[in-house]
Amino acid sequence: MGRTLLLSSSTHSWREWLKEHRGQRDLICLDPGDPAQNPPGKLTLFRGSKPLLWRFYGSLEVSRAPHVIIFALARMLEAAGPDPIVQLFPMRSAPLMRQAAALCAQLVQPEEIFAPKNAGLELEGYPVGPEEIEIESAFPQMVQQAQRKAQWLKLIESCEDHAVELTRVAIEGARLGSGKPVHPDLIAKAGLQAAMHAEVAGGTLLLVTDDEPSEQAMSRALDVFHAARGAVASPSAYDNLLCSFARQNGEDFGIGIVRSIDFEARIARIACTAVAPAPVRILRLGGLRIDPAGRELGEAKPWSL
Repeated sequence: MGRTLLLSSSTHSWREWLKEHRGQRDLICLDPGDPAQNPPGKLTLFRGSKPLLWRFYGSLEVSRAPHVIIFALARMLEAAGPDPIVQLFPMRSAPLMRQAAALCAQLVQPEEIFAPKNAGLELEGYPVGPEEIEIESAFPQMVQQAQRKAQWLKLIESCEDHAVELTRVAIEGARLGSGKPVHPDLIAKAGLQAAMHAEVAGGTLLLVTDDEPSEQAMSRALDVFHAARGAVASPSAYDNLLCSFARQNGEDFGIGIVRSIDFEARIARIACTAVAPAPVRILRLGGLRIDPAGRELGEAKPWSL
């Protein structure tokens, strides 16, 4: 039979087609906003109706981290049974995502590719010429938001409280934790007494503070720490971020929401589905914020936190 690749659009749904044609084949869903993910913000290999393997994505915006999508696909193809179906993320006209879709197709090496008819997708450059077929329209955005809210509430109900020491974990998905921390004494000497945290990575100085430094203070700090640019984040900007716990080998084992981060104590308060105390070695931060009532509060700008 061979592998099947499904090209997706935000205006169509593969739900009914999969019910009719999937049979016993594994399904790799690379759409973090698809209702089947439950909760959203993940990429999942399904065997039957059960998730066999999943990778945290932390966002509904597919262009946020295409490298994660490609990595997850490679891992899931290794774990999948014969002839899986791969459902791609909704296609965008942006060059980066068009190339990410092409790379995914090259990894899959499908026997057949299907695309929704009248979706306006670009169909050139794939290993096999896509066949356009009639599938149902996606639910209206209001319905999709209501579906996701129910899933977020279910997630929140299943979480336990965790206190994660930031000095004992690696942080992924954010600028925080990607650089070399600056000692509080050096922060104060640089004239940034109000900053709760500072680190330098790749020529960027990240400051976590409630008080925006003046242009003069920031310029002086950049000189002191030999940085070319500065980024400022409020400590409350990390509140309500979607997150996950992962083991040392990168395997996700719990998904949750950051409640708050105490930067002075270096402790993150997190509600997560993992059983406490959790052996978390990697803390993955997403961009989507979810409040305690299950409402989506929007996405943080990539690499702003």
